[in-house]
Formats: sequence, structure tokens, C-alpha cells
Amino acid sequence: MSELLQMGLTGFNLGLMYALIAIGLTLIFGVMRIIQYAHGEMFMLGAFTLYYWNAEFGLPYWPGVAVSAVVIFLFGAFLQIVLFRRLHGKNILYSLAVSLGLVLIISSSGQILFGTTVKGIPSAVSGGVLFAGTYLSYERMVISAVSAALILALWFFLRFTTTGLAIRAVAEDPDTSALQGIRTSRIHWIAFGLGSSMAAIAGCMMGTLLSIVPTMGFLATIKAFMIVIMGGLGSVLGAVVGGLILGMIDSVVTTTISSDIALILSFVVIFLVLVFRPSGLFGQHWD
Repeated sequence: MSELLQMGLTGFNLGLMYALIAIGLTLIFGVMRIIQYAHGEMFMLGAFTLYYWNAEFGLPYWPGVAVSAVVIFLFGAFLQIVLFRRLHGKNILYSLAVSLGLVLIISSSGQILFGTTVKGIPSAVSGGVLFAGTYLSYERMVISAVSAALILALWFFLRFTTTGLAIRAVAEDPDTSALQGIRTSRIHWIAFGLGSSMAAIAGCMMGTLLSIVPTMGFLATIKAFMIVIMGGLGSVLGAVVGGLILGMIDSVVTTTISSDIALILSFVVIFLVLVFRPSGLFGQHWD
């Protein structure tokens, strides 16, 4: 029973962090209709920003998470304005080609600047509590709480703020939104920056639990795409549900069998979802 509870809590923790990455990706696609394959690199850069802030310079952890989010937001907005703005409305393969190039550039630059040695971010919270025979780490509980709070904050932002409503309007119908006076170009870089910062925060959270290397973005990208395909492109709710499903599979199957079987099972679940729901669990059909 205690082992089952531990696997469930670990899966929930992983699922929330996966959801943060996937929400950023689905937000970018929903607003701009582009494939941002370098999304995992934002995850990696967020983790390394916090690493140098906290581990190298000895500055406080939580302000470092905020700094990382702001830095990657600005970097994402810069990429949208300089590169992806010109691709809006064009064949989606162009954005795929550009983002693949970004993967190579950012990953290779990371290996040069950060080195290839495995690094880790010191834990901001220590200790734990024994509950029902299961040791619950304060660190994982705090990370889960922060991840859930960020997801709820994003939901509130998208539903109850002027900018959030504008983002939803542009995602729903960009042409009508422009006719209503919404500056779609502004919404594009805000959404791109916001999506990138969500990935960066996830990188900060996971960087305290796992080792960080400049190539860590590849797996994050794969996980994010698996989740948004399962949950539905452009659906924030789908990203959350898909992240939790994938997190549970990773936790339970990896613990009981192996990580390879967990990956295979994840793809099997995605295939089954697409057979019965081609647009994903909560997605819609895109032109």
C-alpha cells in the first residue's frame, strides 16, 4: 500500500511538471499555429539560468525561478519577433524547419557554454514526513503545489484578464480578433514568451530533482509533444490531463517494470486515444 501511494504521488508530481511544459507548447500552437520544436531548449535554458543563479552565484532559489521565467520569457518573445513572426500564416513545415535549426544551435551552444559535465541544482526545501508508511518529501510537495498554483494562475489569467481574453480570442479566430482591434502581433509574442517561460519554470522545478545537461531539452520536447497530441493541440485542459496520465505511467510502470516499457505504453495509450479521438481528448479540428 505504501509503495502504491508513493508511486501515485510521484506520478502526480511528474504529471504536473509535464503539464507545465506541455501547456507552454500548446499555448504557442493555439495562438500562432506553428510547431515550436525547440520548446525543450527553453526548458533546458530555464534550468541552467537557475543553476548559475543559485548554485554558482549563491543567490536565493525562489527569486532565481522568477528571474529564469522572466529571462526566458524575453528570449521567447525575441525569437517570435525576429524569426517566427515572418512564418505566421505560412506552411507549418517552415516553422518546423526553423525550430529544428534552433534546437541544434541552442543545444550545441549550451554544450560549449555550460560544458558537458552533469550538474544539479541544490534543493530549496529539505526534509519530509512519514504518512501511512510512505516518506513524503517536502521538496516534491512544494514543487507539486507551485506547479498546480501556476497552472491555476494561468487559467485565471486566460479567463479573467484583458490580455488573457485577447489570447483566447486570437487562438479562436485571429482574423475576427484583428477586426475587433486586437493587435495580434503583440498577442503572438506575449503567448510565445509566456509559453517559453512555462517550460523554463518546469526546467527549474525538475532541475532540483534530476541532473541537468545541455541536451536535456530533447526528452522534454518529446514528452511535451506526446502530451499535446494526447490531450489535443491548443487545449490547456488537455495538456494538464495528458501530463497527469503520462506522469502516472512513467511513475508506476518505471517502478514496477522498466522505463523502456513505460515509454512504449505511453505511445500505445496515445495511439488508442487517436483511434477513438483523432483530435485528442480535448482538442478540436484545425484547418
